[in-house]
Amino acid sequence: MGLRESTLMSSAEAENQPNGWYYIIKTIMLEGRRVPIHKDHYKFRKVVGSGAFGAVYSARCVSNNKPVAIKVVSLATLNSAETEVLIKSVLTEIEMSNRLSQASRHVVHMYDFDFDQQTGLAFLVMELGKHNLEEELKAQSHLSHDARKQIWRQLVKIALVLHENNIVHLDIKPENLIVFPDNRIKLVDLGIAQKAYRHRVGSNGTWLYSAPEVRLASRDHVALNTSKSDVWSWGAVLYRMTYHIPPSYKTPCHHPPKNQHKSRDPDLLDVLRHTLVLDPRKRVDPSWLDGHPYTRKR
Repeated sequence: MGLRESTLMSSAEAENQPNGWYYIIKTIMLEGRRVPIHKDHYKFRKVVGSGAFGAVYSARCVSNNKPVAIKVVSLATLNSAETEVLIKSVLTEIEMSNRLSQASRHVVHMYDFDFDQQTGLAFLVMELGKHNLEEELKAQSHLSHDARKQIWRQLVKIALVLHENNIVHLDIKPENLIVFPDNRIKLVDLGIAQKAYRHRVGSNGTWLYSAPEVRLASRDHVALNTSKSDVWSWGAVLYRMTYHIPPSYKTPCHHPPKNQHKSRDPDLLDVLRHTLVLDPRKRVDPSWLDGHPYTRKR
């Protein structure tokens, strides 16, 4: 792919930096560049997000002028065994995203993938939305009852398709929920790569919406990470949409923050009461969410 620059730092140098992948990607300076990815060329624009292993850029396909998002994942700071595992995880994420996007209109579709051996960068080309849900919520000081329910119904559909395909995401948060021009919400980043490398990085930094058992479990302990962990996160997103901040782990977790009034919607309160439960064994499952009056009532 010919991305190597004379200023590109080595893997050893990157490992000495706080976020090795960030320094590698920043050094290459992708913004404004035309980059070959598989059979097409893409004109990179600006960074629209970042995560545990890389950054996401807005871009355009040169051949058809189609806007896309490109996730750039750095493997350069990993040893050979770790690199092999992460590459397999990325490929699995692509396959799973494409399969789920065919089953649901609420999962971001992956268009293409390529890997540059010189720089150790993997490129995942996918749908580009307007912005993420967190940006949407920040732009609106108050969500109406109808707007909140319209978003919630879509989130439940995502929860169901993950549950039906035995996928535990473990990184459900507003930043991973993309808003498209028709106000459709789509899930991005299935978390497969993060799960495969949780033992190495410990955490991707997203505790605000993580279930307590995910946060407290040891790095190599995944037994508690079930679909019930994602149910907490879905409840936490609903809490954020209702009270403007994520919930705390203080019981009772579903209560509103200090100096805020409780929602007047009894159905919404019931969902929060059954999702934000410290003991995952007492938490409801996605099917319960789908059949709940808050989801079903118009």
